[in-house]
Amino acid sequence: MVAVRRRRMADHRQRRAALLTLIPALALAACGGISSGTAEKSADAIRAAGAKLPSDYSYVLTSTCGERPLLGTYEIVVAQGRAVSGTPVQAPDDVPAGVEYPTITTLLDNALGAGANADVVFETDAAGLPARLSIDPDRNTSDDEECYRFTGITPGTRVPGRPSPG
Repeated sequence: MVAVRRRRMADHRQRRAALLTLIPALALAACGGISSGTAEKSADAIRAAGAKLPSDYSYVLTSTCGERPLLGTYEIVVAQGRAVSGTPVQAPDDVPAGVEYPTITTLLDNALGAGANADVVFETDAAGLPARLSIDPDRNTSDDEECYRFTGITPGTRVPGRPSPG
């Protein structure tokens, strides 16, 4: 009888330990994923997230590092896979006229083509959509980094001059 009780207690402890390990792992998985390393190591995660993007959507792009024209925060509308408009939300006063706003796919493609030695960090949200991307093409060069955050991805956004979807 004592042996049976001890075995049940051991089984109970093993199940409890397994649950205490599993619950945080599931919580982390629900929050999205992070892929870090070279572009090659991040390629599968980048392609999978890119495949979830619709051809028509809007999103908010925040660019925070490097020397490039699009530092700041912008609302961007994408129609049929092409950026059709961009609005500065919080950006420097000297946004160049005629600047081309990128689609998320364009930025993901930049990461995939960054080169074998580039450092790439890529993160998805809970839905598997792109959330953050940083690219450092050359660790030994300053100001060549690109740092992006993608928020407010809204599929099927109404584009001026086109009927609303559905």
